[in-house]
Amino acid sequence: MRPLNKIDFICIHCADSKKSMDVDVETLRRWHVEENGWSDIGYHYFIKFNGSLHKCRDTKYQGAHCKAINQNSIAVCLEGGFNGEDNFTVPQLNQLKSLINSLKIQYPNAALVGHNHFDEKSCPSFDVVAWYDKATAPPQRIGFI
Repeated sequence: MRPLNKIDFICIHCADSKKSMDVDVETLRRWHVEENGWSDIGYHYFIKFNGSLHKCRDTKYQGAHCKAINQNSIAVCLEGGFNGEDNFTVPQLNQLKSLINSLKIQYPNAALVGHNHFDEKSCPSFDVVAWYDKATAPPQRIGFI
């Protein structure tokens, strides 16, 4: 595996899995190592439907998730997103928001992107930037002047 240098992107993906499936880290490893022939899982982090966060590939190594930015990005994958469906859960999205907040502290200049920003894919099945902007916006107050 090649070492990561400068981190310019935090790239969000989905596992393209149905809500009825139970995708775990070992399933990802089988898909990526046995079926794709890669050296490890291509993502750095994986978030399951229940909101549990799993570290996959060490962040000191470049990922294998999006050719255009593998060398300068951190990859996060969400369980779900089958066939472009936004079937993600509240615990999962809360964990994603927390992880992105943490990663942005570590990599303050990294842009948040979805896989679909670089490839013609529906992955991660929602507009990551719009979602994050809304999820982190301060609540609007209605008041009197």
